Amino acid sequence: MTVTAPDNATSAQDPRFLILPRSVALVGPTPRNAEVVVNALAGEARLFGVHPTRASVMGVECVPAVADLPEVPDAAWLLVGHQRVEQAFAELVDLGVRAFFVPGLGSESGSAGPAIIGRIAARAHEVGAVVLGPNCMGAAVPGRASSWIGTIPSSVRSGHVTAIVQSGSIGEALLALGPRVGFRAIISTGAEAVTGVADYLTWAASDQQTRAVGLFLETVRDAPGFTDGLERCAAAGKPVVCLKVGRSEVAARAALAHTGAIVGSGRVLSAVLRRHGVIEVSDVPELVELLEVLGTADRPRGVRVGVVTESGGEGALFADHAERAGLDLGRLPDTLVEQIKREFPNFVAPGNPVDAWAVDDPELVYPRCIELLAASGQFDILVAQLDLSRFRGPAEQRWSEAIVRALVEQARSHAIFPAISTVHTTDPPEWAQTLSAQARVPLLRGAGCATNALARAARWSAVPRAQGAGDTQARPAAPIDGDGALTEHESATLLEAYGVPFGARRLAPTPEAAADAARELGPPVVVKLDGPAHKARVGGVVLDVFDPQAAAQAARQMGGPVLVAKQLARGPEVFCGMKRDPQFGPVLAVGRGGTDVEQTGSTAIAVGPLDLTAARQLVSESGASVEAEQALAEVLVALSRMSFDHPEVSEIDVNPLIVSGSRAVAVDALVVLDGRKS
Repeated sequence: MTVTAPDNATSAQDPRFLILPRSVALVGPTPRNAEVVVNALAGEARLFGVHPTRASVMGVECVPAVADLPEVPDAAWLLVGHQRVEQAFAELVDLGVRAFFVPGLGSESGSAGPAIIGRIAARAHEVGAVVLGPNCMGAAVPGRASSWIGTIPSSVRSGHVTAIVQSGSIGEALLALGPRVGFRAIISTGAEAVTGVADYLTWAASDQQTRAVGLFLETVRDAPGFTDGLERCAAAGKPVVCLKVGRSEVAARAALAHTGAIVGSGRVLSAVLRRHGVIEVSDVPELVELLEVLGTADRPRGVRVGVVTESGGEGALFADHAERAGLDLGRLPDTLVEQIKREFPNFVAPGNPVDAWAVDDPELVYPRCIELLAASGQFDILVAQLDLSRFRGPAEQRWSEAIVRALVEQARSHAIFPAISTVHTTDPPEWAQTLSAQARVPLLRGAGCATNALARAARWSAVPRAQGAGDTQARPAAPIDGDGALTEHESATLLEAYGVPFGARRLAPTPEAAADAARELGPPVVVKLDGPAHKARVGGVVLDVFDPQAAAQAARQMGGPVLVAKQLARGPEVFCGMKRDPQFGPVLAVGRGGTDVEQTGSTAIAVGPLDLTAARQLVSESGASVEAEQALAEVLVALSRMSFDHPEVSEIDVNPLIVSGSRAVAVDALVVLDGRKS
């Protein structure tokens, strides 16, 4: 047969045809992998089976060999065992296929698996192919041909959330949500031998149907690509919600055993996510609630919330959580209160939340209260908090449905974001799930999760790509020679060149020079051994030196070159520093200084580069000093610039800086070099 190439073929590292193929070659389909064949048949993609002995499998016509395919498909799904997968991959690459789904090559492939994966990955990189997997569940796309190897329930709703998960079981959990979240795609990335989270983030940022992204991360394999993908999503106005596991020591070991990749610092990753406007969550229910809110057609425009409830106690519970989350449950305007009381005289003192229980017929009073709140123009979000359980009686179901329908109608009429909240942990009734899904109204479980989801969605804003960028261009600077920790004098001299202020000091190679320095600087001075760190612990610091002879004596006792520095008046002490993360580069830190930096762990961190605005925000978060915020921010920016100019600098400690009013002056410093990067 004549083989034709696909039109608009995918470019290298573009996973579009992994997720949305127009044509697929199923290599090795059998009734044993029936689920993936059924999922492939769910869409309109052209399907070609490749099987040496079967003419068709479950309605998919088969050819005996790859060479017999009638056209070059967009993607190939390799459903064969590890003994045959490498040969099939090579034949398809030679045919021109550049997108592959490899669900296997997990533990079932034994000791042979890693070598096979390595050879497939090397060939894929060579030709610019993309690979979903190996060892993954695939990609589930409601209404389209899906490479998912498990069952895709009919209850899954098509929508605008793309979920990228490094755990196939979490992908299965998302598919089992019923119609709660409308999914554009659920992508189980597996071992990411070729194509990873970064590539799928980039695709989601450009995909017009994706409005929000959910991440379940065990590790970050491609840090530059990951941050670039986050930037692209932010620039496209698409919020990203991330659940990162492996923060505890036990979980980190489990993740390493599972993924074969180092997990990395949880605090550093949190700083990376914060920098790029990512909403970080700590559990799956929290992830789901946020995706349910963010996956709707619109997001809340503000935090002003109006609530109707069928219980005063539940209303108070909602209010407690709303206050903690940062939602504004303002008082009802006097005119609105009077109107409610005029129409429903049994209301004594309507408040917000509006508890209308037993005031009148619930099918009358609740819809009317919702209408009045919506028409007032005082709210960005309108919440109906109801007892939704499939085990309630028919009367309660009837008036609850009337309330929800009124909420949907009024929210549409007045451009207010609607939400349903319930305190019940049992499944809601079928009508509630169906109606909320059809109307694209989130049905949230629990006052805490509901208020957090609404507040964080309302406050989300894309972080501009250049925010906090600072000076990222490395100026021509000769590498700093050396390896390991520099002396204090060498460290301070380098930092002074970047504008970090230090107290007056002199390097004294002899006791006589120490005396001269003390005489020149004037009392009191401090005499310090010119070593790299922890000098006080080894008797290398003498304070309150008031005459040259005492300075000389201190130098003799230390037995080496010393620094003689003007002793500054006591004041609050602050630490500023930088440590180069192996994945994400320079990480800047600020906090209480002196010995407190080792005892309190109260430092605030951010990934570099930093500009003054971002640095001031970091100082404010640390609570280190209000008066000297600008001065400390300037020190952080200096450290940021130095770290980008000099990749050989692996660590910087400026500790302490003595704060006096709006000034901050450094009295000790340490710069550590990695000679391999010089």
